[in-house]
Amino acid sequence: MLPVVFFFVAAIYSAVGFGGGSTYIALLALSDQPAELIPLVALPCNILVVTLGSYFAVSRRDFDWRMAVPFFLSSVPMAFLGGIVPIDASIYFLLLGLSLSLAGVSLCVRRAPDGSVVAERSWALATCVGGSLGLLSGMVGIGGGIFLAPILHHLRWASSKTIAALCSFFILINSISGLAGQLLKTGVDQAIMQLTYGLPLFAAVVLGGVIGARFVIEGVAHQRVAQLTGLLVLAVGIRILWAWTSYIQG
Repeated sequence: MLPVVFFFVAAIYSAVGFGGGSTYIALLALSDQPAELIPLVALPCNILVVTLGSYFAVSRRDFDWRMAVPFFLSSVPMAFLGGIVPIDASIYFLLLGLSLSLAGVSLCVRRAPDGSVVAERSWALATCVGGSLGLLSGMVGIGGGIFLAPILHHLRWASSKTIAALCSFFILINSISGLAGQLLKTGVDQAIMQLTYGLPLFAAVVLGGVIGARFVIEGVAHQRVAQLTGLLVLAVGIRILWAWTSYIQG
């Protein structure tokens, strides 16, 4: 059943420029997977989905390399650092619950882009945002695009298609860097044993990503998809925080 759900998640998220990491993590957490397994499955799923989205974005010439540089330079090392830092399971699920809750809220309250673009871009702000999201990506297993997109829409630094393309690449490089840190922390042999669990899920997201990446959902439809997935992610985030509170008290 889980591979079928992952297939539809990948198809929907790839159509809006995301990898689906927040929802993969939510589904894995709901199925009571151990903390050390979740990022080792969610990050490869992200990589597989957004690789396809990134390829189609480049072929459509939607990607803006100049805008992407400060985000990439700061996020890659921080994602690796986040992946390699040892985290206790209770701390991980606290961070996970908070991250999913914030991600859900950001998706639910975001407004559809108005189409206007502001030319002024700040390298300093882009570097700070990229580094912060990269660190979170490596620690929790979320690619960071789900947070980056609403920030860029608010700043009006680019069109919706360009933002979707940037988020795909941002998720891709952060997921690769974060996964490298996770593998180094876990140990390759142990990681390979855990990754075998994800093989059916990897196949499902590849198929879903291929279908979704060929279509770009924009405007009102994009907003509705974001709001619906945001409600799901928010509900899971609250559930994880509730379970974490009970665990701490008990």
